[in-house]
Amino acid sequence: MKDYRFFLLLATFLMLTLTACGANSAPADIPTLVITDIQKSEEPSSNMGGATITASAVALPANSVSLSFPLTGSVVDVAVADGDKVSAGDRLVQLDTAILEAKVHEAEANKKAAETQVNYLRRITNTSTENIQAAEAEVARQQAILDAALENLNLATLTTPIGGTVASVDISLGETVTPGLIVVIVGDMSEMQLETTDLSERDIPDVKIGQNVSAYIDALDQEVSGKVTYIAPQASSLGGDVVYTVTITLNEKVPELRWGMSAEVKINVEG
Repeated sequence: MKDYRFFLLLATFLMLTLTACGANSAPADIPTLVITDIQKSEEPSSNMGGATITASAVALPANSVSLSFPLTGSVVDVAVADGDKVSAGDRLVQLDTAILEAKVHEAEANKKAAETQVNYLRRITNTSTENIQAAEAEVARQQAILDAALENLNLATLTTPIGGTVASVDISLGETVTPGLIVVIVGDMSEMQLETTDLSERDIPDVKIGQNVSAYIDALDQEVSGKVTYIAPQASSLGGDVVYTVTITLNEKVPELRWGMSAEVKINVEG
C-alpha cells in the first residue's frame, strides 16, 4: 500500500506542475500512470505430489472374523461373552439339533436299506447287471443325503477358526438365527494394524506398498511408525467423496492399542 500511495502522490504532483507551467506554454501530453498493486497473496497450493499425505485411520486386529450360521435355528447355548479369550476350534454358540439329528437317523436308515437291497440282488443268480447297478446308485444317493445331513448337524455348532478375543456377541438364548446374521465377532488383538478411513482418490496414486508411515494415536497421545502393506483395489464412498482404504502394519507392538481407536497417519510419498 505504501507503493500505491507513492505513485498517487507522484501523479498529483505532476498534474499540478503541468498546470502551473503557464497558459502561454503549449499543451503537453499528460503521462498516464498505470497503478498496480504489487502485493501478492501467497495461497497454499494443493500438494498432490508432496512429501507426505495425511489421512484419518482406525485401529483393527490384523486377523478377525465375523461369524454367522448358514442355516436357521433356535439358540440353545451361548458359550462365550464379550471380552472372553478363545482358541481356534472353540464352540461359541449352539443351535437346537433335534430336527437335524432326526434327519441324520433317517438318512442312515435309508442308506442301510439301500445297501440291504444291493446285497439281496447280488444273491439272486438271475439278477441283471443293470438292476444291481441301479441299486448301487441308490446307495450312493443315500450316502450323499446322509453326508448333507451330517454337515447340517455340524453347522448347528458355531466355532471360531482363529484364536483371539471375543469382541461382541449379538445373540441370546431362545432367539432364532437366520443365515448370514452376524452373531459373534472374534479378533486376534495381539497384532494390531491401522486402516485409513478418508484417504482421497486424489492422493491414492502417490501411495505405494512399502512406504513409511508416521501415526499419531489420539487416545494414547503416542506416535508410532509403520509401513503401507495393502491398498484396496476398489473405492468406497464417504459423505459423497471417493476414498480408498490403505492398511498400515505397525513396526512395534502397542499393548494399550484397542480395537476402534482413532489415529492420524502421515504417509511418506516422497520419491
